[in-house]
Amino acid sequence: MDNDTTYIDALILSYLNLDLDQAGRQELESWALSSEENKHYFRQTCEVWLLSGTPQIRDRYNARKAFEHFRLEHSEAFAEPKSDPPHALRTAPRRFRALAAVLAAVIAAGAFWIGSRLSSRTMQDRFSDIIIEAPWGSSSSVTLPDGTKVTMNAGSRIAYSQGFGISDRDIRLSGEGYFEVAPNKDLPLRVASSDLTVRAVGTRFNFRDYPEDLEAIVTLQDGKVALLNQLQPAEVEKYLNPNQRIILDKHNGEMLVESKDAANAMQWTSGNLFYDEVLLSDIVKDLERYYDVHITLQGDELRSMRVYASFSRREMGISDILDLLSATNKISYRVAGREIFVNSHQ
Repeated sequence: MDNDTTYIDALILSYLNLDLDQAGRQELESWALSSEENKHYFRQTCEVWLLSGTPQIRDRYNARKAFEHFRLEHSEAFAEPKSDPPHALRTAPRRFRALAAVLAAVIAAGAFWIGSRLSSRTMQDRFSDIIIEAPWGSSSSVTLPDGTKVTMNAGSRIAYSQGFGISDRDIRLSGEGYFEVAPNKDLPLRVASSDLTVRAVGTRFNFRDYPEDLEAIVTLQDGKVALLNQLQPAEVEKYLNPNQRIILDKHNGEMLVESKDAANAMQWTSGNLFYDEVLLSDIVKDLERYYDVHITLQGDELRSMRVYASFSRREMGISDILDLLSATNKISYRVAGREIFVNSHQ
């Protein structure tokens, strides 16, 4: 490779800063694919950039000075190796963790398009899956690399691979999420819990499956989704149309499709709690996640009780909600600190 790499360095820097135009991307791709030496230089430069703290440097210098600064500081990494190139990311786990947010931002903006073509597995295999969690008591929203928007309910988690949007659009869900799926007919989005898989192209739906819930529920707002029952893999896929929901009974693996107003299932994204014939046992788990309490249902009949109710989390405390539930004359409750005991009304 030519010792004067100033121009190529500028292209790589623009690429890493996500401001390289289409002509520049094509030029860089052509150069990177022209020889094994160029491929290695490109990959090594990306690795050094990720491990160099360059985001902080860019805040203090202009782009050209920043790149020259980290090149000088890491001159040994740019030198041609005498043996196989070191696995830099494997030897610096602490720095990798510190820069995980930088890596996620690069991937989220569509970076590593050249890296994936140069070696489809090399870069992806060096990083663990991306995991995003919503803490107890609040929801969280995120836009995924493909443009899909996800709002996660309290105590929920999603995980996806570094290749998301490139080699797959697979998401693992634990909890509840509202998905606004970016269209891509060639690469359908799949959201899987331990019990149910939803396949979608471009649509909006709500998927609830907390591990401790007795039921998994998917409600479709618009578009169309296919559902695969993982508790009964031999069962054929079922489909939902707008304003339909499917309820999977985790005990027997049976799925029920019914018509429901989808807007109600999404009310939690605006701070409201709406339950349309939902098991009381699943509702109290929501209340535990939102209000940091522990609720015990005393009596088997309460676990099979279904409730239709609506609450405003912004305006109501846990006592207000329990008072409304007990006003039905179906339950009573007592409080001992953060412990709440619910009984059938006698």
